[in-house]
Amino acid sequence: MRLIKLVIISLLVLASIVTAISSLFPSTVIVSRAMEVSANSKQIAHYVSDLNQWDKWMSDWKENKASWKDSTVYIGTQTLKLVSKNDSSVTYDWVATGQRPYLVRFEWIPLQTGIYVIHWSFEQHVKWYPWEKFQTLLNEKVLGYKMETELANLRELLLQENNKQ
Repeated sequence: MRLIKLVIISLLVLASIVTAISSLFPSTVIVSRAMEVSANSKQIAHYVSDLNQWDKWMSDWKENKASWKDSTVYIGTQTLKLVSKNDSSVTYDWVATGQRPYLVRFEWIPLQTGIYVIHWSFEQHVKWYPWEKFQTLLNEKVLGYKMETELANLRELLLQENNKQ
């Protein structure tokens, strides 16, 4: 009986400690990357705002077939839906199976004539659950590297397009 009490009390203390530590993590996590590109606003908007063009620079879209239903795109275990779009930014809801949804935003900001900065961000709101809070620790490593790679692909695509003209 003493052993059972010890195990139960130990598990409760351990769960309390883990929950207390996870409460120190923020509930909103933003991972962002930016890259300079030589292009004009229309070119950037064409490749970033039109999900039909993502297979030209997003590696997941090259490997998996995307399917459309209304304004939602299904690619592998992920879904994307356009939330808003204007002359210098576009926002999507991005849901990956087993995770809280992300608010994904692309912004293109002019630096000088023909040079823009493309800023890409993933924003995720999580609940207080410790496993969700600890999962956000991986966002910077996993998403950050992937975002850098895909932005480099986009820059290369825009460079090739400019060289053809």
